[in-house]
Amino acid sequence: MKLGLKGKFATLILATCLVAGAVTPSLAATIQLNGQPLNTSVPPVTYGGRLLVPMRDIFEALGATVSWNALTQGISARRGATQVEMQMGQSNATLNGQPVRLEQAPMAVNGHTLVPLRFVSEALGAKVDWNGTLQVVSIEASGAVAGGTGGTSGTGGTSTGGSTVAGSREIRVPAGVVIPVRLDEALSSASARVGDRFTATVKSERLGDSEFPAGTRLEGAITQAQPKRSGEPGVLDLTFNTVVLPDGTRYPISGTLASLDANSVTVNASGHLVARNAKKSNKLKVIGIGAGLGYVVGKVLLKKNGILSAVLGAAGGLLYDATQNKNKAAEAVVPVGAEIGVRLDSPVVYRDTSGYAPVRRDNMRLRMQ
Repeated sequence: MKLGLKGKFATLILATCLVAGAVTPSLAATIQLNGQPLNTSVPPVTYGGRLLVPMRDIFEALGATVSWNALTQGISARRGATQVEMQMGQSNATLNGQPVRLEQAPMAVNGHTLVPLRFVSEALGAKVDWNGTLQVVSIEASGAVAGGTGGTSGTGGTSTGGSTVAGSREIRVPAGVVIPVRLDEALSSASARVGDRFTATVKSERLGDSEFPAGTRLEGAITQAQPKRSGEPGVLDLTFNTVVLPDGTRYPISGTLASLDANSVTVNASGHLVARNAKKSNKLKVIGIGAGLGYVVGKVLLKKNGILSAVLGAAGGLLYDATQNKNKAAEAVVPVGAEIGVRLDSPVVYRDTSGYAPVRRDNMRLRMQ
């Protein structure tokens, strides 16, 4: 699928249209895969009345391996015996070698390659339904994983203790695992805004000591930014939605803030660092408590009227009581390089392309000894 001069010109025109604002973010639409929310690295968009999603997110969630040819702008994906090929800005595609006319061509938006959701899903054997009242796209597909990426390489490998899929060079990270990371930029409740993006780099002191290779980044967003007010400490709530491997491969995740103290995490029987209590009701936030203490990762306790009344530290050793003013309220400021934990609320499966899987597996065994 070579991209000639005409195709390149069409892609340039398409990019110009995108800059002009022809793409509409699909903020109201929710995508569910096998009844679970499908996390995407960037929000879906509508263009020409069609819903488009990030290429790698949807293909890998449906269990396909996908490749991108930067020279030809070609997209190639395979799941079992099914082969799909598309090209940026082109409405002509192929399914198992047969020509197919797309109602909407793949396009680039803010550096991400987006593909038509319905075509990709149905081409890979999934069933797609649209509920206009609820604004929900429902995808039913066997062997797909909504919380992370899907399938195997077709080699018939089986799970080995929730870690590596034998024979397929895939690594499975179970839900509940805590990933230690270091913030790449400072965050402050005084200046942060809901929707602000940030990144954190996976903490790795030696080869194989983390769920992801050294240099992996997690991308997150601010979901609450409450400045210090009326004697109440500043509060930041963080979520993490994308993991970016060192080779640039991106996978959707669902991660929330976690503490790394010994009372909050432990190593389980499989060698994974996990949260001791991963109930959703124990959701943690970053809270500003006094100049000496800096910030604390803890649970915010509210009165019925929504006013913050207390902060319980993740370790259970700190309690801020607004009525007794035991600790001075401050802005929640997390400096560059601060170490925090990211708890995975759903499993993640990613393909190992660097030989990291056996090294990580050996390190897991050492943890269990």
